[in-house]
Amino acid sequence: MKRNTLVLMLVVVALAGCGSGGGGGSAAPVAITEASNKAAYDKAVLPFNDIYSRWKSAETLAGASSRIALSGPVMNLQNIKREADALVVSKCMLTPKANLTAGMDSIINGYIAFMGQNSYSTLMNTGNTYLTQYEKDLLNQKLCDFSIM
Repeated sequence: MKRNTLVLMLVVVALAGCGSGGGGGSAAPVAITEASNKAAYDKAVLPFNDIYSRWKSAETLAGASSRIALSGPVMNLQNIKREADALVVSKCMLTPKANLTAGMDSIINGYIAFMGQNSYSTLMNTGNTYLTQYEKDLLNQKLCDFSIM
């Protein structure tokens, strides 16, 4: 039993050494799997989750506010959007970030239109469409190489 374990360990070490790339050639591409990429995915979406969670809470508050009391909640939404704009993300996250910020922008403009007693429903619907797409985008990014900036 001990001999089999020793042989297995030697084989594993030998195989690991074969892929070390010591010959100066380019390394073979490594397949990115959902399991191997989970930590990178979690790290990449963490700032998005924080911002989006605060956005949803602030949007709920704005939606429950009267027209005359909206300036504070809208200012809060604008501050959260600025944070989203400032996120530095990998190439994989550019599309989700674009949909998130476009949705936020449209909804903010919808609230501003509502405050000015102008038509706002198209802006709100467009914003919600972008945010729905953002949520889908995040789910589809699990097999992406998050190290590429």
